[in-house]
Amino acid sequence: MISMAEALAVLRENLPAPAVEERPLEEALGLALADDLLAPEPSPRYTNSAMDGYAVRWEDVRPAAPSRPVRLAIVGESRAGAPLAGPVGKGQAARISTGAMLPEGADTVIRVEDAGEEGEMVLVRAARRQGQDVRRRGEEFGPGDLLLRRGARVSAPQAALLAAVGIERVRVFRPCAVALLVTGSELMATGGAIADHQIRDSNMIMLNAAARQAGARLVSTRRVIDDRRATVEAIAEAQAELILCSGGVSVGRHDHVKAAAEENGFAPLFWKVRQRPGKPLYLARRGDTLLFGLPGNPVSAFMCFVHYVRPAIAALSGQPFAWPTARALAGEEMANPGQRPALLRVRRLASSASGDCLVASAERQGSHMLTSLTGAFGYLVLEPEQRVAPGQVVEVYLF
Repeated sequence: MISMAEALAVLRENLPAPAVEERPLEEALGLALADDLLAPEPSPRYTNSAMDGYAVRWEDVRPAAPSRPVRLAIVGESRAGAPLAGPVGKGQAARISTGAMLPEGADTVIRVEDAGEEGEMVLVRAARRQGQDVRRRGEEFGPGDLLLRRGARVSAPQAALLAAVGIERVRVFRPCAVALLVTGSELMATGGAIADHQIRDSNMIMLNAAARQAGARLVSTRRVIDDRRATVEAIAEAQAELILCSGGVSVGRHDHVKAAAEENGFAPLFWKVRQRPGKPLYLARRGDTLLFGLPGNPVSAFMCFVHYVRPAIAALSGQPFAWPTARALAGEEMANPGQRPALLRVRRLASSASGDCLVASAERQGSHMLTSLTGAFGYLVLEPEQRVAPGQVVEVYLF
């Protein structure tokens, strides 16, 4: 067995470079940018009004007061998409809408509530400051300014920003392609009648969902009986950047994943990690394809997925090799009496008086019990014989 740290180091050293492709902006949502993106134009593109009101010259309206309103001649209107054709001169004003271009000569906007009209004149009763309610060209950013860094995920705000400056296509990291193989002659699809010696397959839907939630693109899924030739053929037909197998990686006579992978040209990187659950984890590589052999036990398979496969999928999709974590306080004593590091599932308790999240060991920890996952929101990594005292700060790896 190797340590968890050694397994992670081997995995990171063998991660292929993520693939890059160009996509239309609307097809890039949820993906990571492969380049720094610079602004091709300023924002705002032109100086405009932040309010409905009147575009004026500050020197005309500076003395305005409720008792001494300034009278200005209205020379037209500047609307969004239809700017005033001419300038605003001395003693003049133009009606202006929010977002409309500020006319030449004007430098200030008087809000509607600070003015009133009499025929073709406007009476300005208050002028707060020069340049009020004016959005200056380029005040947000100018041409060449950095908009988004390489690796930034394109979500709704990022897509809106890029569309606003006319960027229609972007280079993004392609989502990691995953082929899923679930082994086990005893496994049957959920929903049908099964014999007493059979088990309903939960790994297929669990790992399918977990991979998709991690941002992967599932290209194939397949159940494989415990037969060496069938396992060899299934691995040979799996075409993906990451092949994810569950079951068949232990030491039994009917565990064929390791031998079948090597028959397909995969070089083993490690097998067995000093941890509980999930000891018989297997990793192999062939060219730019990684093959994970997860335990068949659903809880062990999931714990290996979140600690090893999920950050690998992130890295292969252009994101950092990392885990979502949160700081919390132990709400009770928790311990690992075993001789291997434990991935201890934890549940959330009520917050402490200081507002910190309190966590405690999940009620069930059996590696055969799926409720040890559904009753938890994350896990701690506890070293052998490590104890956590109530109130101690802990780092929770989040599911």
